[in-house]
Amino acid sequence: MRNDALIRTPTLVANRLYFGMEARRLREATDRVLARVVGIPRERATVGLHAIVEDFRLGSAASRAVVDELVNGGLLDRLSPDGLEYAITERFRVLAHARVIPPLQRTDAQMIVSHLADVASTFNRRAASNKYEIAELAMFGSYMSLERELAELSIAVTGRRRPPAREPASGRATRATEGTDAIRTLLQQQSTYVQVSFFHHLRDVPRPFAVVFRDDG
Repeated sequence: MRNDALIRTPTLVANRLYFGMEARRLREATDRVLARVVGIPRERATVGLHAIVEDFRLGSAASRAVVDELVNGGLLDRLSPDGLEYAITERFRVLAHARVIPPLQRTDAQMIVSHLADVASTFNRRAASNKYEIAELAMFGSYMSLERELAELSIAVTGRRRPPAREPASGRATRATEGTDAIRTLLQQQSTYVQVSFFHHLRDVPRPFAVVFRDDG
């Protein structure tokens, strides 16, 4: 299985800060900025510093620091040395359409994780058309903290090629990413909070982590 970077979905968690702003405030601010460039081709859409400060409702003292953070976070590209003109990135556009969801309670998270283990077991038994099997599922990220409310459920997946069937299943996935894409979709559709990352080996998973499913084949 391929090793993917963490994939962030356009979902923000209420009561959490992003670039120093509450989720809804950030989404509304990005939407106001985009309203300024409606009808302008994306490659030519730029916005000035004063417009950003106005649309993000920033005070003069904090404006430069916040804009620099937006640049460092990949939301804006600085176009002029004096920092008075910026290009709008695709990540910025995505945030304007993000969903805002409540934080996940840990007790609910534990039930979701238990369900994910059952889903993985069922997948290995029944998904003969997928060329991969799930070897391990491991939780990392905020699930491993002591927080009672979680922003996401980061789950690491390791796997292996499925042994050849005695009677090969017709239509088995053949594209390099087709099998892993199906596994990602299967797991992430169990909950809005689930974020799947693939790793070649368990030792590659960010620490700390906890293995919640293992199939030795």
